[in-house]
Amino acid sequence: MNNDTRNNQNKKLDKRRIMVNIYQLGFALNEAVLFLDTHPSDPEAIEYYNQIKEKYNEAVNIYADYFGPLLASNVTSENYWMWVATPMPWEMED
Repeated sequence: MNNDTRNNQNKKLDKRRIMVNIYQLGFALNEAVLFLDTHPSDPEAIEYYNQIKEKYNEAVNIYADYFGPLLASNVTSENYWMWVATPMPWEMED
């Protein structure tokens, strides 16, 4: 296997790993929001929400830096063409 093929496979694995992390953090974030809907003054839940939200935003920003914008809020004039020219994140490449 040549280096280009290996680098492409590593990039795909990294992209997939970051997306899985985003999906997991997004799930945890939604669950925290649902819990806080019924327990709005729980300090541990608020702290958990803030931690997960920070990790989620960090993961989304890392994805945007390396693979293009994931969310419309990550689109800038510098990366706009990446937004429209690349497959959407849920269109995972094999």
